[in-house]
Amino acid sequence: MSTVEKALRVLDLFSESQPRLRAAEIARLLDWDKSNVKRYISGLAARGILEQDPRDKSYYLGPTLTRLAMLRERTHPVAQELKHHLSDLVEITGETAHASHCVDGELVTIGLVETKIRGTRVYVDPAEPLPFHASGSGIAFLSRTPDERVDELLANKLVRFTSNTPVSRAQVDALINDALDNGYAKATGSFESDVIGVAAPIVGYNGQAVGAVAVATPVARFNRELEETVIYAVVQMASKLSQLYGAK
Repeated sequence: MSTVEKALRVLDLFSESQPRLRAAEIARLLDWDKSNVKRYISGLAARGILEQDPRDKSYYLGPTLTRLAMLRERTHPVAQELKHHLSDLVEITGETAHASHCVDGELVTIGLVETKIRGTRVYVDPAEPLPFHASGSGIAFLSRTPDERVDELLANKLVRFTSNTPVSRAQVDALINDALDNGYAKATGSFESDVIGVAAPIVGYNGQAVGAVAVATPVARFNRELEETVIYAVVQMASKLSQLYGAK
């Protein structure tokens, strides 16, 4: 690997559940020589990409990343782009579109555009987290998430929302595998009995899911023609949105 690739491997170790790491921990997690790790993290710290706590010698993400993130949002605003893309999705499908992001172990809605074409439309509560096991967005997200993270997210008892909710790990795993094979997930009445959701994962630069984009349709008007339109549009939109998060 190049020096840049190795530096990115180091940065990839940091997460919400693991915000601080010592040099020895980084060396152990990457199975690298400790002296080489110290050289990489010293270089990252010199540029402000990492900072070190003088009390316990642990490292955490530095201010340079904040500056770059702010610059990214000013020059290529994700929120504005997201709403624009969701509006396009509504225009194509005639149905409500929404996007979600995984935050602190919950799949939260970060963008929502309701259809104005239909008199009857699905209501999506942006304040209510989407269940990983019972929503199209959740299954789509899990399909591009490492197995150990999936285990964490599904560790608690799976809540039954409707008679169609999958409540066994075997059922959920089968849905995840189908979504991985197909590139999208379809949830038929598993979260709300009268709603069908079609979703595809939004992935970041490392190919792992950061969220999902979905279209929600009342069961009563979900026919084969609409299904084909929605699936194609959602998968294409997921690809576009993934580019906003650095995916190639």
